[in-house]
Amino acid sequence: MNLTSPAIDIPILMVDDRPENLLSLEELLSNHGYELVRASSGNEALLLTLKQDFSLVLLDVQMPGMDGFETAELMRANPKTKHIPIIFVTAGMKDIKFQFKGYDAGAVDYLAKPIEPLILQSKVKIFAELYRQRREIELHKHHLEELVELRTTELSRSADELKTSNEQLLDRNRELQAIEGLLRRQVIESAETHDQLLATEEMLRVQIEEYQAAQKLLNESNTSLQTLFDVSPLAIVVSSFPAGIIREINRTFTADFGYPVDHVIGKTGVQLGLWSNFDERKRFLGLMHEQQDISGFDTEIKTFHGENRSVLLYSTLMDFRNEPCMLIVFLDVTEQKRMENQIRQTQKMDVIGQLAGGVAHDFNNMLTAILGSAELMIRHVQHDSAAMKLLGSIQKAASRSAELTGQLLAFSRKGHNNAVHVRVDTTIHEAISLLERTIDKKITLKTKLIAKNYRVTGDPALLQNALLNLGLNARDAMPEGGVITFSTINVELDSKYCESSPFSITPGQFIEISVADTGTGMTKEILQHVFEPFFTTKEVGKGTGLGLAAVYGTITDHHGCISVTSEPGVGTIFKLYLPLSIGHKNDTASSEELTRGSGGILLVDDEEILRTIGEALLEDLGYRVYLAEDGEHALEVYAREKENISLVILDMVMPRMSGKETLIRLIESSPDIRILISSGFHQEGTADELERLGAKGFLRKPYLRQELYKAVSDAIGDMK
Repeated sequence: MNLTSPAIDIPILMVDDRPENLLSLEELLSNHGYELVRASSGNEALLLTLKQDFSLVLLDVQMPGMDGFETAELMRANPKTKHIPIIFVTAGMKDIKFQFKGYDAGAVDYLAKPIEPLILQSKVKIFAELYRQRREIELHKHHLEELVELRTTELSRSADELKTSNEQLLDRNRELQAIEGLLRRQVIESAETHDQLLATEEMLRVQIEEYQAAQKLLNESNTSLQTLFDVSPLAIVVSSFPAGIIREINRTFTADFGYPVDHVIGKTGVQLGLWSNFDERKRFLGLMHEQQDISGFDTEIKTFHGENRSVLLYSTLMDFRNEPCMLIVFLDVTEQKRMENQIRQTQKMDVIGQLAGGVAHDFNNMLTAILGSAELMIRHVQHDSAAMKLLGSIQKAASRSAELTGQLLAFSRKGHNNAVHVRVDTTIHEAISLLERTIDKKITLKTKLIAKNYRVTGDPALLQNALLNLGLNARDAMPEGGVITFSTINVELDSKYCESSPFSITPGQFIEISVADTGTGMTKEILQHVFEPFFTTKEVGKGTGLGLAAVYGTITDHHGCISVTSEPGVGTIFKLYLPLSIGHKNDTASSEELTRGSGGILLVDDEEILRTIGEALLEDLGYRVYLAEDGEHALEVYAREKENISLVILDMVMPRMSGKETLIRLIESSPDIRILISSGFHQEGTADELERLGAKGFLRKPYLRQELYKAVSDAIGDMK
C-alpha cells in the first residue's frame, strides 16, 4: 500500500486588466514552482475560482467594469470561494481609508505598486505554504478515511467468513454423530478449517498493524497542525461557540498580550476582562451567528496588565474535539494606528503652520508701517502730551501685535532665530526666576537637572519663552496649588526611533527637558488639539491659544521633537528633545547711537505703504532713497541709477518676480552689489541660502528705526 503523498500543484490567480502587469507578476513568480493563472477582469476571475481552487488571488483594485473591491466581496459571498485569500495589488492603497476598505471587502493583505519583489515573493510563499499544508491534510484525511473503510469492509467479510466456518464445523459435528463412517473425512475437513482459522488470524494481525500505522500517520499530522498553531506569528484563540469559553491559545497570544495559559483556559473573554467594550463582543458574536466567518473586525482588547490594544479579528467556525468552536486570529494594529494618528496630526500642524506663517507675514508688513509711522510722528507731536500718550498706546499695541505674530511665526517655523550655543540649565533657571514672580505661593517649583551635557544650538530667547509658556500653562492647571518640576537627562535617539517619529529629527545625542505638573490634566480629546493655534480651554480674555503652538514651532525649528502625556486628575508631562551641540558660539548684541548716513538706497517692496514709510525712515537717517514696486522694476531702477546706489533693501515675497530671483539677477549684473533682505518671515534655511548667494544680511519685519539703522550700517559700513 502506497502512503506517499503526490506532488501538490499550487495554483495562484493573477487578476489585472493590464497585460503588462500580469506579465510582470508572472516574471516575479515564475521560478518558484507555482501554477500561475491569468484573468483580465473581475468576471473572468470569478468564473475561474468557481472552476478551480486557488491558494491565493493577487487582485488589482482599479479595473473597468467590476473593480477589485466588488470582485473580492462577491468571492467572500460565495461559499465555494470565500476561503481563498486575497491580496490587493494597487498604487492607491497607501491611503489608510482604502486599506480598511480593502480589508472590509475581504482582503487579507495588500501590495503597493511599484511592487517590491522580495515582499511579493515572501507574502506569496506564506499563502502557498498554507495551501500546500491544507491540501496535504485533506489528502491524508481522505486517504485515512478510505483506508479505514477498506479495513472495516475486510474485517466484516472476515467475520462473516468466520461465522460461516463455525456453522460448517457444527454441521460437521452433527454429521459425525449421524455418520460414524465418515469420521476420517471429517477429521481432515476439520484440519483444513483449522488452517483457515490460522490464516484468518494472520490476516487480522496484518490489518491491525496497518491500522496502527494509519493512526500514527494521523497523530503525526495532528502534531504538525499543533506546531503550526504554536509558531504562528499571529495570536490565535480557540473558544467554544457561542459560550466563548477558551479551549486553546498559542504561544504568540501569551507573548503579545501577557495572558498565562493556566489563567486563560476554561474562562470566557468576559471573565478575563479581555474586551474593552462589551457591546463590541455582542456585535462580534452576532456577526458570527449570521456569517460563520468574520474578516477584519476592528476592536480593542485589554492585555493581562490592563493596556488597551487595537486589533483586527479574523474568525471562522470549526469543530474542535467534537465541540463547535471559533478559531480567532488577532492582528495587533496598535502601533500602526498610533503612527497613522501621529502622521495625520503632523500633516494637520504643517498645514496650519503654513496658514499661520502667511497671516503673520501680512501682519508684519502692516506693523512695520504702523511702527515706522509712529516713530516719525514723535517729532511732530512731542510737545502735545495727549497726542504723545495716544502715540505711545499705538506703539505698545503694535509691539504686542508683533509679539503675537512672532508666536505665530515660531509655530510655523518661519521666524528668524539667532543660532548660538545655549546652556539649557541656565535657560531653565532663568525661566524659573521669571515664573517665581508670577505664580501663586501655593505652587512649588522644583528642578531635577541630571543631564551632564546641556549645551544646544538655538535661540535662547525662543527657548526660554517655550519653557515659560509650559510653566504658565502648568500654573493655570493648578488653581489650588501643586508642584511644577523641570527635569533634564541626556538620551540617545537611534535611527529606528527617528524614522518612526513624525518629526524631522536626526539620530544622535539629545537632551530631554521634562516639564511636569500635578494639575487637573487633560482628556484624550483635548490632547489631540493641544498644539493647534488659537485652541484654548481657558476663559475668554485669559489666553490666545498661541502659547503651546509657539512651543511646538520653536522645538521643531530647533530640529527637535515634543511629546505630551496627561491624565485627568493626575497631571501633565511635556517632554522636549533637543539635539546637543559641539563647540561654542556666542552672539554679542551691541547698541549703537544713531548717526546720519549718506549715499543712495534702493528700497524694493510691493506694498506701497511700506515703500512710503521706508522712504521716510531712510531719508530721516540721511540716505537718498530710490523706490521699486517689484523685482522687474528694481532691475530697471538699478540699471539706471547703480552709480548712485550703495545698497538694495529687497523684499522676499513679491509678485511677478520673487525676491530670490531678483537677488540672483542683480548679482549677475553687478557682482559687487550690496543687498539687504527684508521680510515678515524667512523659511528654514532660506537666510543661509541667500547669504551664500551674496546677500549681506536679513532685516525682519516689523522693525524699528534703530533696527533699520543697524541693519543698513552693517550692510554698507565697510564702504565708508
